[in-house]
Amino acid sequence: MPEQKFVKSFRTAKIIQLCLLAVIEIIFFVTLIMDSRLRHLIYADRTLFILCATIWVLMIFSFICLLNDFFKLRALAVGSHALTQTAYLDSMTGMPNRHSLDAVFRTYTSRKSLQNTGCAMFTISNLKRINETEGHKAGDRLIQDFCGILEEVGDSTGFVCRNGGNEFVVVLDDCSKESMEKCIAGLEAKISLYNEEHDKTPIKLRSAYTLAGEEQVQAFTQLLTATYNKLYHIS
Repeated sequence: MPEQKFVKSFRTAKIIQLCLLAVIEIIFFVTLIMDSRLRHLIYADRTLFILCATIWVLMIFSFICLLNDFFKLRALAVGSHALTQTAYLDSMTGMPNRHSLDAVFRTYTSRKSLQNTGCAMFTISNLKRINETEGHKAGDRLIQDFCGILEEVGDSTGFVCRNGGNEFVVVLDDCSKESMEKCIAGLEAKISLYNEEHDKTPIKLRSAYTLAGEEQVQAFTQLLTATYNKLYHIS
């Protein structure tokens, strides 16, 4: 990102400045300590003493300014990290959002890079009913609980994200039909355990998946589209 490059370049420039200032100060004071004649001249000549004292003050001031710049850089880096999190994480669930999915999409630059990639897509089929009968807070809680389960299962095997609203995506590399179905079966098993404790607001899941190798897709967007069409039964 441009902001990160700027921060890195600015930090490098400040480190160089700090090193040069430190070297100059060391040379200055070593020379002053080793050369007693120069030291005597400085103390004997008021003008020379004032000039040297001014230089010392400027050096100290420069050092303080450099330290202040480093503190500002740290604050800028923290702020940049916070903005990145805001941009790439879903505010409700804390899991990666559509912008994160777009970033993943850019890593697949060719058909070859997609060869063993699998994509699964999920929706909570009873979310609308939960919102209508139990209220939107219950619906939001259902989404959050599902995302926790999805991350628990999917993070260990691939990339998971909330694609917006009631749509969730899992992307697996080095994916076979067996590994994809194992991932989905693990998710469904955890949801079954969840539903035993939440019989009033259970999670009912609809899912579909696509293997890039089987569909012969040319781009990541085609992989997503094929999975979306399967999920919503679009021919």
